[in-house]
Amino acid sequence: MTVNKQMTNGYKVLWIRYGEPNSERHQIFIKEHSLRKQEPQYPKGRTLFVLNISPYISADSITNAFAERCGPVKSVTFAPRHEESQNGFKVCYIVFEKESGLDKALLLPENYVLLLKSTEDSTTGIIKWCKQYNNSVCDEEKTQKEIEEYMHGYDQRVANRLMEASAKAENRGNPDGWTVVTGTKKRGQRALLRKESAIGKVRQKQAKSNEKKQLLNFYTFQIRESKKQNLAELRKKFEQDKEKLQQLKIKRTFKPF
Repeated sequence: MTVNKQMTNGYKVLWIRYGEPNSERHQIFIKEHSLRKQEPQYPKGRTLFVLNISPYISADSITNAFAERCGPVKSVTFAPRHEESQNGFKVCYIVFEKESGLDKALLLPENYVLLLKSTEDSTTGIIKWCKQYNNSVCDEEKTQKEIEEYMHGYDQRVANRLMEASAKAENRGNPDGWTVVTGTKKRGQRALLRKESAIGKVRQKQAKSNEKKQLLNFYTFQIRESKKQNLAELRKKFEQDKEKLQQLKIKRTFKPF
């Protein structure tokens, strides 16, 4: 790949690569960081300004790459507005412990390839993402062991509680010679109150449940029988109203107008 000299604008072009077997490269731009008002954390003559750093490259991996070729690195700081970026490329300042480190970085050959080694403390690229995913998934054996230990402790606590209740009952005793029996309920079981009100509520609830399960007017004969029953009720009501009207006429209390 060729680089347009007009686009570098005074920057030197370097390449970075992730690990030995990987052939893919990424382009970065470097130059000496020099301003009229130099910040104290970026001393003049020892600070390298780097552009176009991938968002998933860590400060440790950059430190290892430049330290191996240029000498000890004191610090690697990303620009504040790019530090938390996950989608855009980042900008960083590399401060060497000696001025010779900056000189060696600026004297690197054109299109030199820096190797980012994936160590245990500093990983990059797909290796870093795989490691983060594996760490996010819980260990099945470890989880099963924690469950067994918790259940063993729970069973032990329940057994101790029953033994304490039994010991208290034996200590209380009874002067008449009766044995005191303590009631214990199993987990998840509750005895119903055997009262008429409680039994009535249970029966009402059961009756409502049975009514919901019935299929009313589902079959043709059910619809026919329902219509017949409604018609018979209407006729019966008509006869009752007719008889009531006749009685009002006899008593001369009927005044339609």
